[in-house]
Amino acid sequence: MKKKLEYVQKILDKALNVLATILFFGIFFVVLLQVVMRYCLNLPLAWSEELARYLFIWISFIGWVFATRSGTHIRIGAIVDNLPGPAKKAIGSLNYLLTIIFACVMTYYGFIMLQKNLDVPTVTLFFTYAVVYVAAPFSSVLIIFYTLSKFITGMQDMGGTLS
Repeated sequence: MKKKLEYVQKILDKALNVLATILFFGIFFVVLLQVVMRYCLNLPLAWSEELARYLFIWISFIGWVFATRSGTHIRIGAIVDNLPGPAKKAIGSLNYLLTIIFACVMTYYGFIMLQKNLDVPTVTLFFTYAVVYVAAPFSSVLIIFYTLSKFITGMQDMGGTLS
């Protein structure tokens, strides 16, 4: 099972890296275009600020996935780091559980927001707000996958029975 998880994770990692790169360059070029159009040509674009904001929202959610994937969320480990091994493992498992619960709640409410905005158009762009709101359940499902993957891999490394 560990090999299968690593294979899926490798594919997801590549896809997320490509998506993050596209989003980042998208926001860069949209803002650059707006600066050139506004200050050089005196023809400001009505849609660029809105698109840049939505791209930033997507980048933020993808950043949450990256931080979960690499384990780089901000944490205060002064107490946990000084606990004995079994207590540290128990708190780590609790952390995984709470992360999964939070991501499940985000997925659930993200889908509700998505459904409520399927027919609500953005102000200046050609798509609905559902495109913006789908970032929450999309990233939450990935968080659940990466957290479960870390938990299962950790259990197998400790000699657990998950297989």
